[in-house]
Amino acid sequence: MNSRSMLNTDRLLLRPERMDDAAVLYHELGCNPAITEYTGWNPYPTFEAAQKKIADDIEEYEKGRGYSWVIELDGNPVGTIGAFGYQPDVSAIEIGYSIFEQAWGQGIASAAVSEAVRFLIKDAGINRVHAWCHIDNKGSQIVLEAAGLKKEGRLKQAMLSADGKPADQLLYGIVSSEYEG
Repeated sequence: MNSRSMLNTDRLLLRPERMDDAAVLYHELGCNPAITEYTGWNPYPTFEAAQKKIADDIEEYEKGRGYSWVIELDGNPVGTIGAFGYQPDVSAIEIGYSIFEQAWGQGIASAAVSEAVRFLIKDAGINRVHAWCHIDNKGSQIVLEAAGLKKEGRLKQAMLSADGKPADQLLYGIVSSEYEG
């Protein structure tokens, strides 16, 4: 697993995370409650937490257990995307992403997730890519389906909303034999 791969779409660059990304990730993701409305958690609540998250991500990737990229548009960071929790016994990995609020509605998440899924299945040779989203996160449902993932189920009250209330979680996935990208 080459976790330091750089990926390109017609308008985006997905580059490996770097320690100097901590400030922008903290500011754009950690300080904006709209970003974590549907996740129930915030991996960047402080600058120090952002630094630790990036350091942990880099270590995981160096051990061959995942991938993490900063999404750039015109040379500027607009979000993150990663694949985590690689299970070699079944060749499966979970994908997740966050897009800076000012970049919402521009097709960035759809393009980045589609490219990451393509890379994971075609280049990395991973058999299964899966993701989850909050039942009310219609944007993520559209993004995951646009990337070829199929809705596989619903877990009732399996996560907490940002307000601390239980919420349903939708599960999505795709296996390499179904991938058409």
